[in-house]
Amino acid sequence: MISTKSLFASLLLAAAPAVHAYEPKVWDITVGGAAGLVYTPNQVKANVGDILSFHFQFNNHTVTQSSFDSPCTPLYGGFDSGFMPVDVNATVFPVYNVTVDTTAPIWIHCEQSTHCEKGMVFAANAPDSGNTFDAFLAKALATPVDTTGASLTASASPSVTWGDAYATTSATATWGDAYSAATSTAEANYKRNAAEEEVKRGWSRVMVKREAY
Repeated sequence: MISTKSLFASLLLAAAPAVHAYEPKVWDITVGGAAGLVYTPNQVKANVGDILSFHFQFNNHTVTQSSFDSPCTPLYGGFDSGFMPVDVNATVFPVYNVTVDTTAPIWIHCEQSTHCEKGMVFAANAPDSGNTFDAFLAKALATPVDTTGASLTASASPSVTWGDAYATTSATATWGDAYSAATSTAEANYKRNAAEEEVKRGWSRVMVKREAY
């Protein structure tokens, strides 16, 4: 025989609304491309578990975590997509995903030479007052441009990238060798900067930066 108490509990269970697990949202963000030196959209309000999916278009950009106080400086220990060169005629585009694991603001910039200083920044969960996205953007635009990196003015074939040129030279080859390997007949400006020394591995790496105008 079913007791009144058991029957009442069963009725309560049946009447209770079903609890569904949160379904993470994927935020699609375009990096560069026809829109220029921007992330589109340049900010979102994401929940923990959501995915920021960055789709790289033509040019050469990064998705690099920074901080509100230093918009154009990589955050120590933060995420970094590395450079993603994409040809203007590309049909396959790189994607870099970041899973939101905090309710705190996430500040992002492009590490390509002068791009951040020209306003190529992004934020997830920027506050509506105080350290807002607009304030973050203003800080980026006010950041002095780093002129320490050497630059190359050249006319290299658009179909040949610096990655191709670098791959064809030895580790001891000069940048002049790499440039010659690329070719000397097309229309573009390429820039390079030396990256920080990786102390733990005891060797230095070179990061190639290219900006096509």
